[in-house]
Amino acid sequence: MSEGRKGILMYESALGDDARRRLREIGSADVVVGIPSHRNARTIGEVVRAVAEGVTVYLSNQRVVLMNADGGSSDNTSRYLAEATVGDNVERLITVYEGGMGKGIAIRSIFEAAAHLDAKACVVVEARAPGIVPEWIPALVNPIMSGNDIVLGCYRRSAYAAALTDNLAYPFLRTFFNADVREPLASEFALSGTLAGDLANRDVWETDVARFGINIWLTVQGLVEERRIAQADLGYRGEGSGEPGAPGDARFGHMVGTLFRTLMVHRRVWQRNLPPRHPTFHGDRSPDVSVPCSDCATALIEAMFAAREAYMPEWQRSLSPQALAAVNALFDQPIETFSFPIDLWARVVADFSLSYNKGDGDPDKVSDALLPLYYGRAGSYVRETESMTVVQREAVVRQIVEAFQRVKPYFLEQWGDYQPWVDPLGYGLGL
Repeated sequence: MSEGRKGILMYESALGDDARRRLREIGSADVVVGIPSHRNARTIGEVVRAVAEGVTVYLSNQRVVLMNADGGSSDNTSRYLAEATVGDNVERLITVYEGGMGKGIAIRSIFEAAAHLDAKACVVVEARAPGIVPEWIPALVNPIMSGNDIVLGCYRRSAYAAALTDNLAYPFLRTFFNADVREPLASEFALSGTLAGDLANRDVWETDVARFGINIWLTVQGLVEERRIAQADLGYRGEGSGEPGAPGDARFGHMVGTLFRTLMVHRRVWQRNLPPRHPTFHGDRSPDVSVPCSDCATALIEAMFAAREAYMPEWQRSLSPQALAAVNALFDQPIETFSFPIDLWARVVADFSLSYNKGDGDPDKVSDALLPLYYGRAGSYVRETESMTVVQREAVVRQIVEAFQRVKPYFLEQWGDYQPWVDPLGYGLGL
């Protein structure tokens, strides 16, 4: 790897001595395909088989490194990659990443490996990717090879699987960054090797980015740095892991904290009149169908009702009096016919993002307290769209975006009334 690509790491490398020794043996590669994992023996086999076939069939003229960045699993997760059938063009790198536990650290180790090998493209595929097919690999790699910096996977999913994107991440980025990035939380993505090395060297690896904030951080970085972003329709992707309505979901807290913090870190960007960004789609679009959804709406709404007493103090601190009164009124509804209005949800998100950035309390408690209210909105969204096709659901998503945009003047007025907190650790310096 050239000295310019390597740079000086802000923190200790996520690659151990054995991994770096193996990288020296490999020397160089055109494409690195990395799978971050931790105790994924039940699901990673399907992923490895699809990825191995994808790189063997579709990247036969490229030198490929298939990498598993594992968190020290005790369930033989890594044996699936070790035993995979691959072509002569494929090398393997199996490593336990270093620097603390977290999805983001695992992905950072993949970025580092791509930089060490001077790879043209770096692809990340989750160890649990239900519905994955070999064609995902060229769909993600080819746009990078044609000059894009980042390629985000897009999916045909159920309303439940898409709820967090449709109700929070997507309308948030449309409102504040004027960007039509349909899957800002894309589980599968690719980026140029140069960008991978650059991001591995940022000063964010002791924040929520090192855990489950990595995906939204990557998208926001691509937008604020005006990187060439593309989208690739990967087709069907099944439900995510976890129980609907589970309390204290760290994935949600890390993502929301990272998302809300962008308002402080990039305040000079989003307060400008930004031109619209419409990243292009590469490849064919999926057919419009109805994707069955698990019967989870009631469980989600019940989780919100069950959390009322525990989180009421934080709701009182974060919500305006008007929004708090409206939220309290939600609990007068029967669970069977519960509805969380879109306009109220947009106001709730605005208030919580303001509270998060004020610095008056614990930002982590703010993001955690939003989770039960999100469950209520997600349950309402699932019920509202359960009979719709994927394209028909887009009309509802447009309504959510419009509600977020309507509340933005209120947000700007409140934002101007205080000085946003400044991170004494200098979180934003490497963003």
